[in-house]
Amino acid sequence: MNKITLTINNEDVNFRFGLGFLGKALEELNLSIDELGSKLSVNVFLYAPKLMYYSYEYAMIRDGKTDIKDYNTFVDGLDDDNSFVNGNVNKFLEVFTNSLTKDVPKQKKGSDTKKK
Repeated sequence: MNKITLTINNEDVNFRFGLGFLGKALEELNLSIDELGSKLSVNVFLYAPKLMYYSYEYAMIRDGKTDIKDYNTFVDGLDDDNSFVNGNVNKFLEVFTNSLTKDVPKQKKGSDTKKK
């Protein structure tokens, strides 16, 4: 499972990736994985913070913590920290993207994948 810790407003915030996080995010957003990619491309300012929140919430639950910030407080913290400017959002999205493609077998060029 991939994890990342980002410093937001001088506080270390843990994020986790995996089936639990992704399943909840897709369910809550009512999107398929393909639709999520499209939505991120069109409006990263809406969808990146939402993904970050679900990942943060998942990490807190997995770590047995109960002092989970609500969504608005979490996003206010991202705003206060200028997370789009300082690179935190980009770092999160990079690890998120890598978590989706990690260990996926690469197809060799020219190989025939059709069954005969």
